[in-house]
Amino acid sequence: MKKLLLPVLAAVLMLSGCTAHAELNELAIAEAIGIDRGGDGYIVTMQYFNTDTTGGTTAIDSSKPNAVTVSGSGSTIESAIESLSYGCGRSVMLGSAGLIVFGREAAYDLMDSLSFAASHYSGNPRAYIAVSETTASDILNVKFSEGNASVEKLEGMMKNAEALGMSSLVMLHEAAEALCCPTESVVLPLLKAVDAGSELTEEGSTVTVTGAALCTGDRLTGTLPPEAVSGLCLLTNEGATCEMTVKLRRKDVCLAVYGTKTKIAPSIEDGALRFDIRLSADCKVVSTQLSDPYGEREAVERIAAAELDSRVLLLLKAVKLHGADISGLSYKIRSYSPELWRSVSGNYREALKNADYSVSCDLHLERFGIMHGSGERPAANPSVTFQ
Repeated sequence: MKKLLLPVLAAVLMLSGCTAHAELNELAIAEAIGIDRGGDGYIVTMQYFNTDTTGGTTAIDSSKPNAVTVSGSGSTIESAIESLSYGCGRSVMLGSAGLIVFGREAAYDLMDSLSFAASHYSGNPRAYIAVSETTASDILNVKFSEGNASVEKLEGMMKNAEALGMSSLVMLHEAAEALCCPTESVVLPLLKAVDAGSELTEEGSTVTVTGAALCTGDRLTGTLPPEAVSGLCLLTNEGATCEMTVKLRRKDVCLAVYGTKTKIAPSIEDGALRFDIRLSADCKVVSTQLSDPYGEREAVERIAAAELDSRVLLLLKAVKLHGADISGLSYKIRSYSPELWRSVSGNYREALKNADYSVSCDLHLERFGIMHGSGERPAANPSVTFQ
């Protein structure tokens, strides 16, 4: 038996080296994908790592662009990808794509595009997704000069926006799962390409995060300003942080808000769904024109709490307008009272549109990062209610 196994093993080892392969310069390894609707079909834009920048005595040749952008069109997304593969003369690999951008027109049929990207044999379900104010190609044609690939800088900008409470990062599999549920919605970063004379890009243009795209069901239904996105982050993320600027006697006070705690109590009053929302957080002064901001602590806390109120209310008005559960309210209802959920789940979107909301914020200003122990705290900001 051993004599028989040895030649078989040798044959397997020799044949295993005869598998199909491709050289690096024959592959287009996608770093970002853009999907647009154009005419009767799709336009797919791909940004891939420029392998011509590698080699020599250094790992990266900074004299050459670090990313190449190509586009292809077709009646389907699959045929558009085949077209761009012909255009660049390389085999396309989507598995490493870290970002998928949907143009505004493509976002109106978002679920079709998501379904393809989620099911594609080489796709990346953990890729971040975003929506462009115009076309996805506008975003991917911006070439950042930092990082091993251009898209790395863009991902870093989006993560910074999330840390500042201006955006919410969503992965492909999270969005696809949420949009399959008839009671849920999703909020995606909204991007815009602008000419800013930026030294970080090859042609002076750059990308900014201008708010968020609200997607309900399987399509784009509206947009949210950065203040409403900030309200979403504060409402849904325990310990969320954000920065905001308020005015006291016409002087700016920039504050960092952190340690957010939220309590949401749902109920039924007069046949309508109602949410009583209470927020509390700490804050520090980042910069100010006031000579002694802590000496005016009560006034700063009151104005800052009112600003938090307004941001949460901006978000809730979008919830009410579109019947879009973008802040996990259904989970709060189910956790609070399964019986209450059963009473509204059959027509949940209409229940959200007709719901009443009450919001109250309690903000505490810290001095040098340590809460001042003496003196009484001012009363919590009065509740703000709208119907």
